[in-house]
Amino acid sequence: MSAGAAMPLMAASAFMSLQAAGTQARGLAAQGAYSRLQAKQESLKYKQNAVAVLDNILQTSATITAKAAMGGVDPFSGSAKALRDYAVAKGAQELYTTQEGEVIALAGGRMQEQQYAMQATAARQAGFASAIGSLGYGLQMQQSIGGPGGTTT
Repeated sequence: MSAGAAMPLMAASAFMSLQAAGTQARGLAAQGAYSRLQAKQESLKYKQNAVAVLDNILQTSATITAKAAMGGVDPFSGSAKALRDYAVAKGAQELYTTQEGEVIALAGGRMQEQQYAMQATAARQAGFASAIGSLGYGLQMQQSIGGPGGTTT
């Protein structure tokens, strides 16, 4: 290979390394954004479940109150109140578990997005290092062949 052809080829190789790294980094960033979106969708499912739990608490409490009143029992004292309190406590426990699931889903999505961002950064750095290496190799080759800037013997 002639000295004049080595450097343009190495420059083209360096450019292609940078382009490939940029493309890979953009793909990883898109995957990160998609992970965040999936986590948000998952958190919305947990919110829907939380609303269903609250509806169930209200419905159960109303049913207990109505049945106690129909039976001639004071629905706000005694065993009817204890039963209603128990149902509310169990519903609250389920609600808190559902809300924790939402928090975990969102945190997991953020962590996944951050992992993709770190991979994107690493891809850019690897592309830059590869480009520098290609240019350095081209300069070394040019000097060994005796092109411009090299020593001819």
